[in-house]
Amino acid sequence: MCNSAIGAGVLSLPFAFGCAGIAGCISLCVVLGAFEGFTLYVLAKFAERYSAHTYSKLVRKALGRKLSATLSGVMLLYLWGSCIAYLVIIGDCFASILGLYIDGALADRRLIIAAAGLIIILPMCFPRELGALAWVSMAAVIGFVFTAIAVVIRGTELVRQRPEATRYDGVALFHFDFKALSAIPIVVFGFNSHANVVTIMTELELLPAVLIAGLPRRPSQYAELPGMWGPRPRTRKLIGMLGVILAAIALIMVGYLAVGLTGYLAFPFSVSSNVLNSFGSDDKVMLVARAIIGAVVIGHYPLNHHPARLAMEDLESFCLGWRHISPWLSYSQSILFVASTIFVAVLVKDLGLVLHMVGGTAACFMIFFLPGLLLINAAIVKSGLEQAEDDEEYDVEEEDGTPMAGEGASADALLSTHTATGRPSYLADPDERGIKRLGIIYSPRKSWWTGMFLVALSVAILIITIWTAF
Repeated sequence: MCNSAIGAGVLSLPFAFGCAGIAGCISLCVVLGAFEGFTLYVLAKFAERYSAHTYSKLVRKALGRKLSATLSGVMLLYLWGSCIAYLVIIGDCFASILGLYIDGALADRRLIIAAAGLIIILPMCFPRELGALAWVSMAAVIGFVFTAIAVVIRGTELVRQRPEATRYDGVALFHFDFKALSAIPIVVFGFNSHANVVTIMTELELLPAVLIAGLPRRPSQYAELPGMWGPRPRTRKLIGMLGVILAAIALIMVGYLAVGLTGYLAFPFSVSSNVLNSFGSDDKVMLVARAIIGAVVIGHYPLNHHPARLAMEDLESFCLGWRHISPWLSYSQSILFVASTIFVAVLVKDLGLVLHMVGGTAACFMIFFLPGLLLINAAIVKSGLEQAEDDEEYDVEEEDGTPMAGEGASADALLSTHTATGRPSYLADPDERGIKRLGIIYSPRKSWWTGMFLVALSVAILIITIWTAF
């Protein structure tokens, strides 16, 4: 989970602190981190309920093929934007390193981006199987952790070297201006690991260890919790996933706040959207950090391209009816994908702008909008089942100890996940009366209002993103 979130976003957190101020950005991180943790739990819960193994399959089963195709398009846009960010990082990192030893055009960031993209990255994107690049995932985490530690140490040293009287000049607790809104999409992007949460939930053991010490171990303990807004996991597996989510969000939060705060305090007047560019070119530790990050994102690019290609093929299957993609078409799509990201990365020098746009559009759709629709859909289906109980009589049938729909059966029972027998829940019934059949209609349930809040939040962040980008 941490591996999915830790990435390019950490390099722009100091810039977000510069936009919103210390207290402002800490508040944003806490609030948006909590919301994103909640939507991770929502996705995990519905993944279990619908027996879905990927985010795309979850959306298809719950919300229909059209929204699933829309998710594929958004996923493609998100991964495309992330690859552009990687190329911008490659240009920034290696241009500063080569500039110390080579003069002229060979150290130009545009040439470096084009050469790295066409000579190194493109051949790595052709294979359909990426087993040889499995090490990149762990190397990425190690590389970004090293960079984060280096930023914290060097940033703290720079702050302590300034005279005490002027040590915190330029540092603000809050910024109440137009620029402060620019921090929101960057923070949203930083905590995003939603594309992989369904797969992680699927691969989790049926009786996993609970990572949070004080977390209740049994579903019955959650049912007894006071209040109406607490989690109500019904299986030990979902409880374990809840612990994974809480632990991951907490670890990411601590790391991001440390990097963002020290990077901003070190450069309160001139913090760059890529904090590595703010440090001097003669700092050997930061040169090593630049080299590591540059090498890591070169390997990470094809790992992002692989699901992007699958999303592209899903769109082609939905829109054009293609069932088989020839090798030559696959190669052509990879060339087009890499070439388009190189073209944009050459033109865009600001990493913060890339993360700003990706975080506030595609990532926001996956993080808030779709989980909101899933909650609305659940409320509509549950209300429909309760209405059916009032209008029809059901026969009680029980098989292998699993309660089935019948007279006196509650809506909660109808919505339960049959993990013992492997049957899908009644919520996954193809005849269910949810959004894909009825559209968004009012349902007087807290999940409906929560879902509407998440949808409204995603729309608000989208408007802020577009408004602050130009």
